[in-house]
Amino acid sequence: MEVSPPRGKSRPPLPSASIVDSLPPEILEKIVSHLPLRDAVRTSAISRAWRRLWESAPGLALEWDWGADTDPAVAGAVLARCSAPVRSFCFDLLVESFWRSDDWVPLLAAKGVQILKLNFSGGAGIDIHYMDASIFSCRGLTCLHLSGGCEIPAAPSGLAGFPKLTCLSLRKVGFPDNGVRGLEALIAESPLLEVLRLGELWFTQDGGEYDHSFEQWTIQAPNLRILSITSYYYYGWQIEELPSIKEVEITSSDYPTGYDFVKLITRFARVKDLCLEMPCKLREVNVLEGLSCSFENLKKLTLQTKLNILPTILSTLHFLKNAPYLETLHVEEAEVSVDLLNAHWIGSSFANLRTVIMDSIRCRPNEMHFIEFVLFNAPQLRELRVLPIPSFPRSIKANGKFLREIAKYRKASPQARLVVTCHPVFIMHPTSPFA
Repeated sequence: MEVSPPRGKSRPPLPSASIVDSLPPEILEKIVSHLPLRDAVRTSAISRAWRRLWESAPGLALEWDWGADTDPAVAGAVLARCSAPVRSFCFDLLVESFWRSDDWVPLLAAKGVQILKLNFSGGAGIDIHYMDASIFSCRGLTCLHLSGGCEIPAAPSGLAGFPKLTCLSLRKVGFPDNGVRGLEALIAESPLLEVLRLGELWFTQDGGEYDHSFEQWTIQAPNLRILSITSYYYYGWQIEELPSIKEVEITSSDYPTGYDFVKLITRFARVKDLCLEMPCKLREVNVLEGLSCSFENLKKLTLQTKLNILPTILSTLHFLKNAPYLETLHVEEAEVSVDLLNAHWIGSSFANLRTVIMDSIRCRPNEMHFIEFVLFNAPQLRELRVLPIPSFPRSIKANGKFLREIAKYRKASPQARLVVTCHPVFIMHPTSPFA
């Protein structure tokens, strides 16, 4: 007698298109508004009821990935057909299509866009795009991200900032009409700003040629939590009190002689995460001499500096002395004189250190001494991560010699382990004395 195979549990039938179509239009529109753009447009093929539904779906995200090679005319057509408010618009424009942004921005302003991200790819020299002043009419913006070769015009009277803006990111953006004062007003008149990222900006002074001598201006943003400034040139920024600040990245090395670096660092006394490039032109002096504030909240510190002369070592030690609860230290270009470190060391500065990262090292004697120094003075250390430069030998013999040398060093923490990252290979050494 044949035994019939066990029957699986029956599945409930899928709802028919007519059942879905019977839902109220506002429910259908809400469903569509949460879909990615491509899928939202594809819903027009479901049935007659869905054919134009995406066009009226409120809060649709019109986002095309960077480098997606989307025809700007298609993006413009989609935008023109949307009759409801648009939540976000994201597009990567090539040089020959820069002009299209001047058509899009007024439409987006009328549709109450909240998130606007435009990248002007390849813009350089004469290919820089001067944006239309309608950008300031986007009063509903909560996030503005502009990058590539574009310039922001002077704002119309009374419209310098954005009342709802919480995130502002500008990279390779210029202010040709009113220089640093235009940027200062943009920040100050966006009272809800929480995230500010500025990278490789350029300015003119009093309508003249581009230069690198700037009058002082002030970042005023009382709600700011995250601040990032990346630029080789110092373009005159000063910083007011930032009572809400949590993360700061300042990578600029070209400060003028006599710049008050202590005043700048003091503004960051509340941060938890700090990335800082020490000024290259001021390496003949201890730029942090007199630093008195305590960084009680600081858990992670990234320093870009060369610890090979007394002033830079003293600056670093002044900082570490005032960061008693530091847990992660990331040092770049740590070519250090260990004798100088030992002579000026503050014994408890590494008391809470859990992780140390040494980046772009060449495994030179001074760098090896610094590794030895950290291991000996960090009783809570859990991980020492070493990232040699890409040209560091990848052979087993070379890495073995490197590991055997470190294995000889005395460790204050028995739990410390070594992790070596060799580009592009990631190497862990569980059998090393650090496991």
